[in-house]
Amino acid sequence: MYSSTSQPSAKRLADVIQSYRPAKSLRNSSPNSVITSLDFDDTGEWLLAACDDESIQLYDCKLGKHSKELFSKKYGVHLAKFTHNHTNCIYASTKQDDTIRYLSLHDNSFIRYFRGHKQPVNNLEVSPLNDLFLSSSLDNTVRFWDLRSSNCAGCLNIDAPAQIAHDPTGVSFAVASHHHSHLFLYDIRMFDKEPFAMFPILDDDYLKQFSYPPMMPEWTKVEFSNDGRLIMIGTNAKVHYIIDSFKGEIKCRLQRKGPTPVGRDGKWDMLKASGDVCFSPDAGFVVGGQDKGLAMWDLSMRKLDKDRNLMPFMELESPKGPASVVAFNPRNHIFATAHKEVSFWLPDQHVSLPSPSRD
Repeated sequence: MYSSTSQPSAKRLADVIQSYRPAKSLRNSSPNSVITSLDFDDTGEWLLAACDDESIQLYDCKLGKHSKELFSKKYGVHLAKFTHNHTNCIYASTKQDDTIRYLSLHDNSFIRYFRGHKQPVNNLEVSPLNDLFLSSSLDNTVRFWDLRSSNCAGCLNIDAPAQIAHDPTGVSFAVASHHHSHLFLYDIRMFDKEPFAMFPILDDDYLKQFSYPPMMPEWTKVEFSNDGRLIMIGTNAKVHYIIDSFKGEIKCRLQRKGPTPVGRDGKWDMLKASGDVCFSPDAGFVVGGQDKGLAMWDLSMRKLDKDRNLMPFMELESPKGPASVVAFNPRNHIFATAHKEVSFWLPDQHVSLPSPSRD
């Protein structure tokens, strides 16, 4: 499925960003099932989808086809994430217990179990640096694990469930607490110490237009840009937030037409979603789902209005339903969206459009 324009060495992302079109859609889970998470491996050659029919679907990105289906009927599956070996993954259980399972995709056998959480896991993040990973749970803890050991390497107690993310160096991580409207940054080498930065994320002047007292929408995701300068907080409303990772200031609001549906009933549920927005690998753009389609934002900020609102520079219809989950390939100019089907999006070589103006 790769083309010359899908290779980063061929063109900069800014040169092709406006020519993205859906290239292929694949449905491999059961008819009424919904995909709850997507993850590309380090090489960009494989895509993993977790589905609420308790299946894991593996896709070959080079060939653009379905490769394998594995089931976790006994335990359920959510947040399937590749380790640094593309033949292995970890995922959260959705029934029976709250164990994190380490699975060989090669022969569908369990390598290890990670027990410790007392309620369902709502976030899993593999370190970009090594075999460490983080998990957060509705039991109000963030746990620190090493793939080589079943024992929890550290536990951080928090007041309410939160979203988590590694920074691109793997040295620090973020805990985004909607309950406190704060972003906490920790050094992973001092897991049990106080955060080295605490940023209040407040937007009352804007939010009071919609409710009084002003209410921050539910946070669905936190993510660092690959250059480490920005942090994105995704929400289940018409806006996402881009934060300066050094100052903690809101740089802009990413405006969209409306949120995407989650799960089979379309209602927001922390345990049935993994965020519908992501940074591009070059940190220059954001791609995200919106009501009945897809939106793209240019982070050069040239189109920022006086109130720090950033509108999409491009909006596209999603041919196979909403883009409730979005993931960008780390190595190639490909991204994937999903709800009931997985869609691969590539630059169309036959579309000739000017790239968005950049600084």
